[in-house]
Amino acid sequence: MKIKFSIVLGVLGLISLHTKAQVIDDVNGKTYYYYDSLTNKKVKEIFHHIQEFKVMWDASGNERDTMITIKNGPYTRYYESGKLNCSGFYDRNKKTGTWKYYSESGKIIRSEQWQDDKMIKIMKM
Repeated sequence: MKIKFSIVLGVLGLISLHTKAQVIDDVNGKTYYYYDSLTNKKVKEIFHHIQEFKVMWDASGNERDTMITIKNGPYTRYYESGKLNCSGFYDRNKKTGTWKYYSESGKIIRSEQWQDDKMIKIMKM
């Protein structure tokens, strides 16, 4: 009985290494704030994401596990003033579809078309 229980736990552990959980904290996605050292400004991002459990090995060969966040779904970023900076869509951390970039006054300054994280077209306004 002990051996069967151990085998079941081992199989469940292996299955859990390959499962993903869609995490959408509310209708508008998860909100993140960070400080951008290049622009010296606070940035606000809102996006949906998937969390995945990854097992990696360090330089010494030791096993390390971690939970990583993968952007997946609608994405928006805002200026420190609260005005929209850009909007687009991620598919498993890869930009896809139309991405629009705005000036702080709210005017669209460029539009980009992305496919599988590669820009295929850019239009400056």
